[in-house]
Amino acid sequence: MKRFLVILISAFTFISCNEEIKDYVSLSGQLDGMKVNDTVINVNSRKYSKTLKIDSEGNFKDTLHIKEADFYSISLDRITRFTTYLNIGDDLTITGDVKDLNNTLIFKGRGEETNNYMVTRIKNVKVFSEELKSLYALDSTEFTTKIDDFSKKMSALLANKKIDTAVVSREEQGLEGYVTGIKSRYKKQHALQISFAKGKASPKFVDLENFKGGTTSLDDLKGKFVYVDVWATWCKPCLAQIPALKELEEEYIEKNIEFVSISTDKAEKYEAWQNMIRAKEMSGIQLYAGKSQSFMQEYQIANIPRFIFIDTEGNIVNANAPRPTEKEKIKKMFEEAGL
Repeated sequence: MKRFLVILISAFTFISCNEEIKDYVSLSGQLDGMKVNDTVINVNSRKYSKTLKIDSEGNFKDTLHIKEADFYSISLDRITRFTTYLNIGDDLTITGDVKDLNNTLIFKGRGEETNNYMVTRIKNVKVFSEELKSLYALDSTEFTTKIDDFSKKMSALLANKKIDTAVVSREEQGLEGYVTGIKSRYKKQHALQISFAKGKASPKFVDLENFKGGTTSLDDLKGKFVYVDVWATWCKPCLAQIPALKELEEEYIEKNIEFVSISTDKAEKYEAWQNMIRAKEMSGIQLYAGKSQSFMQEYQIANIPRFIFIDTEGNIVNANAPRPTEKEKIKKMFEEAGL
């Protein structure tokens, strides 16, 4: 009997040793498509940072003595990066092609379920985000059904009991916030898709004060394309667009287009509006809306800056046009319109 107990204890000790969890993370793998001059990859979190060597064929292997489970960013350069969730004791092998990590990244080993879930989640959200614009065109009932179906699909992914519980909790909260945000934007986005669709007659601004004197209305500009900037002197993101807007105006100075900036500043900021135009040498047609907010209200403008592109007949081309800093998108939009 004693001999049996000794054997049993020995066997249990052997099993326990085999299942012993390391107090560090083992990370290895191979990443194809690396650039010739890439010799390291960086692992970073809020409280941890380490540089790993990677050979010419994309192979790497190292240990990370992390202090806590957390999300860690693995970056190959300023553009190429992906997120992992590492827990003490994880032993992960990572493979993928850096030219298409979204579709090739695979984790194997202890901790793989959590990290492969994250890869799948990113893919699904990317596809869904690309479809979202068209979903906003649906009626409210069908729209809600589509969003709820997506939410159920993502929740089902989290049902895998091998995914780290801390990640499940965070992802559930993130999913709830993401879905709530999408639904809260339905009214505005639906209007952009339907009421403010391309080809619809644009709401008009009428008799707004012109910085150079007199007043200006949208009808005064008929026969020309109009790129409208709705802004205010207190709005930092608006001010950040001014240099690019001035460059755009200069580039298209001989084209059939007018650049119109409409200030939404309140009465107490009236002088600030005038002074800023002078100080920044702002060009184009500078208008002050004052109490006349109908144009902004009809376009349901809740946040600025907001850019709107209108054709020569006063019809909408893009009710939420690219910003001046988005140069390639702007040029493409103008070219497609015939500018």
